[in-house]
Amino acid sequence: MVCVACGARPGGTDSGRCFGCAEAAPGWAAALRPANGLAAAVYVLLGLNAVLAALVVAVDVRSDLLLGGLANSSSDAGVDDFDAVDSVANALNSVFLPLALATAVVFIVWFYRIRENAELLLPNGHRLGRGWTIGAWFTPVVLLWFPWQLMADCWRASAPLDAEGRRRTPSEKVLVLWWSTWIGSIVVGRIAGAMLKHVDLTVLDSVESLRTTIRVEAAGSVLRLVAAVAAIMVVNRLTAMQQARRADINPLAARAAQEARVRPSA
Repeated sequence: MVCVACGARPGGTDSGRCFGCAEAAPGWAAALRPANGLAAAVYVLLGLNAVLAALVVAVDVRSDLLLGGLANSSSDAGVDDFDAVDSVANALNSVFLPLALATAVVFIVWFYRIRENAELLLPNGHRLGRGWTIGAWFTPVVLLWFPWQLMADCWRASAPLDAEGRRRTPSEKVLVLWWSTWIGSIVVGRIAGAMLKHVDLTVLDSVESLRTTIRVEAAGSVLRLVAAVAAIMVVNRLTAMQQARRADINPLAARAAQEARVRPSA
């Protein structure tokens, strides 16, 4: 006998459901809403963030080279060269905040949808309430690990099932890469900002201090670039896992589940 909920796997439990559907909420097949459209918007915005981070790295490298030539008197770079780099840097800075805000909004909307679906797939597998998918990003201190816990729980809840409906635990390496580089970029960026405040251009060795600060800033931008690419991979994999769970449902079983939800009780 096949599972009465998904119609795709053997009904291995007393309820007639496969193991995966037995863990899931009743009627999950009809209630799960794919997040493909939101994921596509996140891809575009994260891609733009990656491009922006790469451009910042290029500007930092160029600035470091110009300052190095100035310190060693081995370059014929003039004021126009520094002005050109400064103009590009200002243009990138003007784009950073609007792009970051747009990315945050769309990402959080996608994340909330993913969490709704994850609760359908595994109602009792989450350490934090759904509201934290929004609040965790704006709460001091806990923002360092709450989003990670939320994402990891969604990842495990959305895991693919084997032929008998048992949940398979997917590798979390890409999650670790995303979160470690994201947190690292924040920490390194704060360090670069603090260093910049202490650079005194009136002191003779200020050029070397400024070069060190620029290199730290470039390192933070590299981490941000890696984090953006890793985030695209996380969004893609998590969205695909939930879509696969939905697509694997037997159409007849899904229709029966939907009819059961709307049928008035006797």
